[in-house]
Amino acid sequence: MGAEVCSATAGDATEAASQETRTLKVATIPISEQIFTTSLLPGEKETSGIDGHAAHSSTVIPFIPRTASLSKQLRVITGLIERNRAGGIQSFKLSVNDARWKTPLQADMRVEEILVQYRLQPVPTPATGNCQYYAVAMSLLDLHFDTPQHVEALEQMTQQLKGGIEEAIRHGYDVEFPHDIRQAILTEEESDLFFLKLFQGIAESPSGTSAFVPTEFWGTEVTLRMMAKLLQQSIFVVNAPYGLQTHVDYLVYKAEQVTKDGYELNSAEQHFITRSNIKLWLRQLQQACEDSSSLTNPPIVLLFSNFHYSRLQFVELTNVENDRSEL
Repeated sequence: MGAEVCSATAGDATEAASQETRTLKVATIPISEQIFTTSLLPGEKETSGIDGHAAHSSTVIPFIPRTASLSKQLRVITGLIERNRAGGIQSFKLSVNDARWKTPLQADMRVEEILVQYRLQPVPTPATGNCQYYAVAMSLLDLHFDTPQHVEALEQMTQQLKGGIEEAIRHGYDVEFPHDIRQAILTEEESDLFFLKLFQGIAESPSGTSAFVPTEFWGTEVTLRMMAKLLQQSIFVVNAPYGLQTHVDYLVYKAEQVTKDGYELNSAEQHFITRSNIKLWLRQLQQACEDSSSLTNPPIVLLFSNFHYSRLQFVELTNVENDRSEL
């Protein structure tokens, strides 16, 4: 099979989903039902509002908590990781003080040279349309598609990730995905139904290596952001859509508490880093190694090259390499 293009957009799926959007019953929870009631801050006085109801003398930003279904999906994923570790498969722990971080970058280094210096090795993913999801699953489980048992575990994790993407979309949906950033050519009701239908389709799409996923369900920037939101863990990307010999930049999908449209929620944001600022990307990658809240260590690092996602796996340094760094 030739090179797989895994960077679809929501617009690619418009025609495929148009027959179903008007009949879909959407099970999203209104924002008003998701918000925690925020108590008064220290020293804050309660005053009477214009309508006679109590009002705060200072503005308190309402917080949208994670839904029970989103939290449950994360527990399932955590359980799969723990089960994999219980099976005797242990990846090495990458330290913030690892020797690889101590070697300075040379001027005008090519991307391939940077990957070699930091011992980031591309690991291929099957070209089925699931490449982005596979690459994240491989990072979480630290497995390759090399044995039937590993393939089964990775397919299972991939399916759970895609289900988690749908749950992450629904959490704070009206705040994260207002109509004006969806489909400008559709009515608000149509774009709402279509957008949710798209991610429902991703969640229900096959994850087996023998099945090919329709292009409208391939991974995008949105699915990467939603996986970072689901996992509450950063995802790092070397972005070279036309190959490593062409223009390359870097992305971090960082889990963080955000404020949008007057509400706060735990989500994730995309941070774009230019090639000239590679040191910033590497510094954030190094810092992620000491994040005790992360599900995995080493961090999740992906390569997007020739419109296909692969995992970038940290290779453990030899004792000789570690000793040399101390000289």
